[in-house]
Amino acid sequence: MKKNVLAMGLALTMALGLTACGSSSNGSASSGAASGSASQNDASASAPAVDKLVLGTSADYPPFEFHVLQDGEDKIVGIDVFLGEQIAEDMGAEFEVVHMDFNNLFTLLNQGQCDMVIAAAEIDEEGVRPAAADYSDGYYSDLPPKIVVRAGDEGNYTSLEDFAGKAVGAQTATTKETIVTKYMTGADLVSMSSVVDLVNNLVYGKCDALVLDGAVADQYLASNSDLAAVDIDMSSYVEPYRVWVAKGDPKGLLPSINETIAKVLSDGTMDGFIEKADELSSQALEG
Repeated sequence: MKKNVLAMGLALTMALGLTACGSSSNGSASSGAASGSASQNDASASAPAVDKLVLGTSADYPPFEFHVLQDGEDKIVGIDVFLGEQIAEDMGAEFEVVHMDFNNLFTLLNQGQCDMVIAAAEIDEEGVRPAAADYSDGYYSDLPPKIVVRAGDEGNYTSLEDFAGKAVGAQTATTKETIVTKYMTGADLVSMSSVVDLVNNLVYGKCDALVLDGAVADQYLASNSDLAAVDIDMSSYVEPYRVWVAKGDPKGLLPSINETIAKVLSDGTMDGFIEKADELSSQALEG
C-alpha cells in the first residue's frame, strides 16, 4: 500500500465527514459519514465512564488488522487496531483487542463479547450490518476493490461477465461476497472466513479469482509474484469504513468515538497509523 494512494482515500473520508449526504440505495460513498445512532447528536460529548474497551476484529487483513511477532510475542496490529487504541486512550479506558472470525463479529458484538468492532467494515448494500449494529462516522475510504487472479490469467478478463462459470473467492459476510453473487453473473462463489486461506486457494488452483479490498489486494500482490490484478474498473464499489457498536449504543460510546475519528483525520494522526501499519505489514504472520 503506497502512502500517497492511501492519502487520497483519507481525503475522501475527510470530505465525507464534512458533509452528511443522503443515503443511496446501493450503499455507495454518497451515503456520507452520518452515524447510525440517532442518540449521538444529543448525547454528551464527554467520554463515557468505561474502564476497559474491548475491540473485536478479524486479524487476517493487513494493513488493517493482522498478527506480527514482537519481542517473541504474537500481537495484533494495524490501522484499525491503532485507531481502537486511540479511541480507548481518549476515553481513559484500558484497551484490549480480540481476534474473531469476521462472519461472527456482529453477533459477538451484540452478545457483549466486545465493545466495538473495527474491521475494515463498511455499510453493506443489503443493510444487514446497520440492522445489527450502530456505526460511527467514516474513518477511512479504501482503494476500490480489486479482482486478483493467478499471474498470466489477468488478460482473460475484461468485464465482470467474463467470470461466468468461474470459481471466485470472497471473505465470508463481506461486501465482496455481494459483488460476486450480484454483479459477477454466473460466477460460483467460494466463501471463506480467512483471507489467507482464500489466497492459498487461488495460488494452488482451487479457485479462479478473488475479490478483495484494494489495499489488502495490494499487500498480497506486492508479496506474491504468482498473483496479478485484473484491469476492471471497480470504483463504484467504494464505501467508507466505520466503527461499529452494539445496536442502540447501550454504553454511549459513539459520541466519543466520533470525536476521536474527527481528531485523527484532522491532525494527521491517521497518516501515522497508516505509515506504521504499512511498515509492519511485511512482518504479517500467516494464519
